[in-house]
Amino acid sequence: NRLMNEIILELYKQNYAISNLAPFSESFYRRYGYENAIYEKMYELNPTYLRFFKPVKEGKIVRGKWKDSDLKEAVINLYQAKLNQNNQRNTVDREDWWWHRLDTYYPGRFICVYFDKNNQPAGYMFYRIRDREFRVEEMYYKTPQAVKALLSIIASHSSSDLKYYVKMPESSLLGEFFPEQEGLKVQILPYMMTRIINVEQVLEALHLINAGKIKIEITDDEIVAENNGTWEIDQINKDTKVRKTEKDPDYSGSLTNWTKVLLGHLTLKQAVRLGFIKEHHPVDNDFIKGEVSFYDYF
Repeated sequence: NRLMNEIILELYKQNYAISNLAPFSESFYRRYGYENAIYEKMYELNPTYLRFFKPVKEGKIVRGKWKDSDLKEAVINLYQAKLNQNNQRNTVDREDWWWHRLDTYYPGRFICVYFDKNNQPAGYMFYRIRDREFRVEEMYYKTPQAVKALLSIIASHSSSDLKYYVKMPESSLLGEFFPEQEGLKVQILPYMMTRIINVEQVLEALHLINAGKIKIEITDDEIVAENNGTWEIDQINKDTKVRKTEKDPDYSGSLTNWTKVLLGHLTLKQAVRLGFIKEHHPVDNDFIKGEVSFYDYF
């Protein structure tokens, strides 16, 4: 208990905005302000459905290992391009040392990169075959052609003896590429918990759907007292201003429940209907949160 309190306070002093962790117990870490905010979508593919995906006729697929510098460069460039779109939320910004450790942390993985007709990388995936399971542990694609090409690689391993799993971000629409979907098994699974360390920083990083003001009250942060209180968010065009106020809030809730809204997948209206957030003065607004593409485990 002392250790968790000390860590969170130290993170606040060092100006960290959030903390993520893989919980051994959700209820345990919720005591310290963590809440489920990062989910993954797991597809279990029916092997007979892989027949829909044929070898590519345009562009090419290159397979290899992480030691292949050309493939590594293509993957890093694609991943970084996704981050640069500015629609990512809580997606890990992998530094050089992080990329370097991937092969040690996830040994035995194969890489596939799809290059389009202009020889530009347009999609990649990491996969492993173990214990009669074909598991795609990371997949990203820029175009429909890229995802079909990657699925064709899975199809090239088609076997009734294998089980096929593809892990994707929660917002994934991978199933739409299958002409028949009834045999797909799709699960949304909690993955990482998030703790808002500095409420002001998080609010400043978010944008509202509509220009205007909204006042939210945050309660029950028993470790970082500075996070508690009523915060006024004022958005003028794309400029967001955040300040504490003594005015009555439009909405109230605990730090963990606000995490569901600010960094999780709940909209403000959904949180109100579920009873997580209390509505005092209805405001026609909500937070633009982007999408989570979280493949990393730590």
